[in-house]
Amino acid sequence: MPNSPSPSPGAPRVTMADIARASNSDISTVSRTLRKPEDQVRTDKGRAIWRVATELGYRPNLTAASLRTNSSRLVTVFVPRLRDEVLALMHEGIDEVLAAAGYQSIVVPTGDDPAEQVAKLEMAFQRGVDGVLIGDARSDSDFLDNVRQLGLPFVLFNRPLDGYPSVTSNDYQGGMLAAEHLAQVCPGPVAVYAGMPYAGNLARRVQGFRDGFRARGRTLAPELVLDGGLYAEDGAAAAQQLMAQLDAPFGLFAVNDTAAIGALGEFYRAGLLPGRDVYVVGFNDISLARAIPVGLTTVRSSMAEIGARAAEALLARINGENPVSATVPVELVIRESTQRQT
Repeated sequence: MPNSPSPSPGAPRVTMADIARASNSDISTVSRTLRKPEDQVRTDKGRAIWRVATELGYRPNLTAASLRTNSSRLVTVFVPRLRDEVLALMHEGIDEVLAAAGYQSIVVPTGDDPAEQVAKLEMAFQRGVDGVLIGDARSDSDFLDNVRQLGLPFVLFNRPLDGYPSVTSNDYQGGMLAAEHLAQVCPGPVAVYAGMPYAGNLARRVQGFRDGFRARGRTLAPELVLDGGLYAEDGAAAAQQLMAQLDAPFGLFAVNDTAAIGALGEFYRAGLLPGRDVYVVGFNDISLARAIPVGLTTVRSSMAEIGARAAEALLARINGENPVSATVPVELVIRESTQRQT
């Protein structure tokens, strides 16, 4: 309701009975009218009711509405942390689809802590949410069994797990693209910064890289597969470890852009020239990948599309359908971090 006055603190809530009296209508007519958006009302009586409601500063009682319909129109979105452009862009896609369907999302960061996941799941269940979108699934946790036992419709995004509906990027194919490129341009050994082993999307990227590298007649040495977090400082620490192990030239595939950029910066500070001494590939194509002085070669995926399609799948599950898992296509974007320098 545009330009409707805000009630003063402590003012009594405007009710449908108030609107019925002011518009000379019965409560049932007011109720039916206000269930529709104002721009969808076609009768003079309906427009008069909406005009009175706006003048009185009416706000719908969402709690009462949820009791009537047995639907809160709320969806909880679980994410590991909020410090991540990838998840932020996924949530933009989620929010756009949910809003168009009349739903709101509640974003819940869990810190990738299984106990925190369970605690916040219980909170979501008590709030009566209609469904759950899970972006922090772990392969070493039974959290999804808890979700299933509660009977909540759910869909995974970002991180897939076998046996559960999910929408993710084509992580395996992305890993293969990175391997094929590094096998072609890097004359020396190649390492992989694998992130967290319990994250299904990262594991698929690493497996795709292994298979793609092997198909090119190259072998990925076990000691050159490093685990860790996904932030710039984690990538920088991995770069220091690799410089202590390897002589230039060598390559690095990092399973996300932020860690790749951290590593690239550390190599640069050590005097290693990208495209001659080191060859670095990331994953996701975040905005910073193309904004830094040495552009990052990376595997591009549409984060907003992943979020949007996950939200669509969840809405289908809420409506009793059984959507299948899906992957969003990826492509390799070549920039200065792997372009050979003379």
